[in-house]
Amino acid sequence: MFLVFDSFRADKFYGKDKTSKTPNIDPLLKSGVYFTQAIPSADGTTLSLNSIFTGLYPFVTGTREMKLSLENKNYVGAIRDFDYNIYGIMPKLTSYSPLYNLCINQDSVYDGGPPAQSLFDGLGQKIIDLLSSKMKEPWFCYVHIMDLHWPLVVPNKYDDLQYGKNKYEKVVSSIDYWIGRIMSHIDLTKTLVVITADHATTIPVDDKDVTEFEPSLDLGLKVGKRLMPKSTHNFGVKLFIKSRRIIQNARLAQANKNLTAYEKRSRMPYYTLSLFDESIRVPLLFVGYGTKSAIMTDQVRSVDIFPTIAEIIDLQYGEKTHGRSLLPLFNGQKLDEQPVYLHTMPYQEPSPDDMVGIRTSKYKYFRGSLDHNHNVNLYDLQNDPFENTNIAKDNMVIVDKMERILAEIIDNTLAKQKQALSKDEEEQIRDELKKLGYV
Repeated sequence: MFLVFDSFRADKFYGKDKTSKTPNIDPLLKSGVYFTQAIPSADGTTLSLNSIFTGLYPFVTGTREMKLSLENKNYVGAIRDFDYNIYGIMPKLTSYSPLYNLCINQDSVYDGGPPAQSLFDGLGQKIIDLLSSKMKEPWFCYVHIMDLHWPLVVPNKYDDLQYGKNKYEKVVSSIDYWIGRIMSHIDLTKTLVVITADHATTIPVDDKDVTEFEPSLDLGLKVGKRLMPKSTHNFGVKLFIKSRRIIQNARLAQANKNLTAYEKRSRMPYYTLSLFDESIRVPLLFVGYGTKSAIMTDQVRSVDIFPTIAEIIDLQYGEKTHGRSLLPLFNGQKLDEQPVYLHTMPYQEPSPDDMVGIRTSKYKYFRGSLDHNHNVNLYDLQNDPFENTNIAKDNMVIVDKMERILAEIIDNTLAKQKQALSKDEEEQIRDELKKLGYV
């Protein structure tokens, strides 16, 4: 059972920084192997899932892909060929079509919104109905839940401070209820359950809703430009936009006064490209099928998930990947740490906003993907876990070392994969992404 909660942050799943009530998640943490430093390779769904399903980094599966890349060798297909029956429930979005086309259950999709159909709006019962049906064994079931994806909708029962200090954490409390119900329909003696996320997201740290800040940020300008009618009075239009920008920037500067870098980032609108940990550190829990209880602080990667599953079920994958099995860690052994390759997930043409980098348990390094010297960032994660202070300028020796590691990862890459995308599919996906706030 592979449960992906879109946009679930690691620090809101486990740890001292969460205010939600999780009476069902907490016992699972005591029953399985949980990784506190699990890092996907991208800050957006498509790139992240492509890496998860293939065990390959985005520069192989495609850093600008708009659809799940399952045409080439991948773990889901390999599990199917290993005589597993593939089931799934996921949003009905064109980018997911290669995955739901693999599922043998006919009712494998739900309304992707926005807002997407939620657990309390019938999705939870849909999952339980599937688990209660006569699923042909052995089975692999992929479920993608969008309750934490923008725009957040809090179920009435959980719209109370006792369930969390903001919308996000209240939704986490509501998700916990359904995790309990879902797990009650799973036999953990013979079923491995993996709970994780494709990526994380920013949350305002001052208890305010994200949407309160969106109008004063650049997203508001983009919307204004898109809705601005064409006019022969171009000078007047430009003057209006310039004046509006000045006012918005002044308001933003006042609102951000005395805030840390992390706090300022928390006010950024959805979707803002980001390789900071609040956007890329996710939960990763393996429970059931004989797994022991352990909280692991080792840095691991999302590309390691399926190699681990493959070893647990004795699947010989046979393809070269960037990932590796984490099973030795389950058994108390040590593994040398591997750096994580990172890439932002824009759907537009290449731009200076595209970022590439690597993360170790000690440092986070990233810079513009088109220019090695553009927007260079380096953070000491052990002494500055919220990434408030960019130390790149004063630590060029470390920057050069991190750049060499990044270059080595890319230079030793496998052959790049390609997938065909028709014009109709591209238009459909772009329209869906706009609705979801990605474009």
